[in-house]
Amino acid sequence: MNKLSYLTFAALIALGSFVQTASAVEDPHAAHSAPGTQPQPGGGEHAGGMREMMMQHMHAMRGHGGGEQKGYADIVLQFADDIKLSDEQIGKITRIHQAAQQKMEELGPKLHESLKATHEVFLNPASDEAAIRKTAKEHTVIFDELVETALKARKEINAVLTPEQLKQLQTKKVAP
Repeated sequence: MNKLSYLTFAALIALGSFVQTASAVEDPHAAHSAPGTQPQPGGGEHAGGMREMMMQHMHAMRGHGGGEQKGYADIVLQFADDIKLSDEQIGKITRIHQAAQQKMEELGPKLHESLKATHEVFLNPASDEAAIRKTAKEHTVIFDELVETALKARKEINAVLTPEQLKQLQTKKVAP
């Protein structure tokens, strides 16, 4: 996917997520049951996954501390006994998770504001395509930083595991 189509795709996903989450403010669970939150046929697995990830993130941001989003470390620690994590490994994973969560909490309000700005520019009839693309790009920069933070934490957590533990973890089924 070229850079221009990626930005367009990201902007459309962001705008759709904002519209759905904005209508769900009264009911925090509505974002998960609102029409259009499930992957659409022909939309591809990636499109549905991005939409769902955005919806979950926006739902978590609306709560602002009212219940943290489950992270990769939570999944790994859920299987601590099964994969026989040592106390030292659990401590390292917990510290990695806390650092990543702190960074994500800093990015959350920025992401929310950039999404709001993109949506406002998109809805303004006086806005031209360049202005819409500019705000969408600003949003994707922040979103990419959030993704990079999560991927870095995931890589660091996997590095704490032995090859055998990682192999065992990869066989586990995770409930959504």
